[in-house]
Amino acid sequence: MAPTYQRLLKNDQAPTGYVVLGALTIFVGWMIAGIVFLSIGRAIRVDPPGTTSWITLLMTNFYLISLIPLSIWIARLLNRQTPGLLSSVVGRLRWKPLAWFAAAAVALELLALLVLKTGVVDVLDNSKSGMAPDVVGVIAVALLTSTFQAAGEEYFFRGYLLQGVGAFVRSPLVAVLVTTVLFTMAHGVWPWQSPALFLDRFAFGMVAGILAIRTGGLEASIAAHAANNVVTFIYAALTNSVGSSLGATDAPWSLVILDIAKFAAFGAVVLLISRREQLETTCRLPLAQLPRLV
Repeated sequence: MAPTYQRLLKNDQAPTGYVVLGALTIFVGWMIAGIVFLSIGRAIRVDPPGTTSWITLLMTNFYLISLIPLSIWIARLLNRQTPGLLSSVVGRLRWKPLAWFAAAAVALELLALLVLKTGVVDVLDNSKSGMAPDVVGVIAVALLTSTFQAAGEEYFFRGYLLQGVGAFVRSPLVAVLVTTVLFTMAHGVWPWQSPALFLDRFAFGMVAGILAIRTGGLEASIAAHAANNVVTFIYAALTNSVGSSLGATDAPWSLVILDIAKFAAFGAVVLLISRREQLETTCRLPLAQLPRLV
């Protein structure tokens, strides 16, 4: 039986235990990249408490983008995975479905913004008014880099980690649950600190993980994550709330309910598009590269 997406890191060319070493290696590389990029940002500008400048946002995005090459290189060099299988079961990103998913995600984000403007849903920070002082810079950074930043998180959490857990367990639900908890923890959100924000991040992780398996690739999760981040930071720049958006430690329940409804609607739309496009959900390619010649 052809394997589904979460099983693509298990092959006969590398020990299964290497996925643990690989995950730790990616994590260490990610931390080093964070130290380097954020140190560069602080050397250029130190933001006042509670604020985030376009420079800090840019450096934050850069170190998250580093997860893309780190995940791909480790999967290929350490785990001997066939190149491209971290993207999808067909060995590459599928651009047409990605475009459809992105259009659906952006439409739902804009619809959610309209709901926010009605005033029936609370936002993260109402204490400031007007635009951010560096509104043009923040919007430029969001448009140019936030898509790749979101893809970085997806390649690690819904890519390498989902496939890494899937190398040990056959249950797709267990793989999704484990990686969703890790994703939520990586955002510094704990249920006893903010049940609402924890549920918000957890719900996104669950939907993104399920869609990766049900569609056979990362296209849907990248589209949803990128649309959310780009729209969020453009809105934050226009409302002078970039700092509170990037460093949120709590969220109003009304906003979380709106987010969960948005995630669920996106999932339903993605499954309809996936069925219409007849996307492959199992892999018919070799899972491992050819053995090295001695």
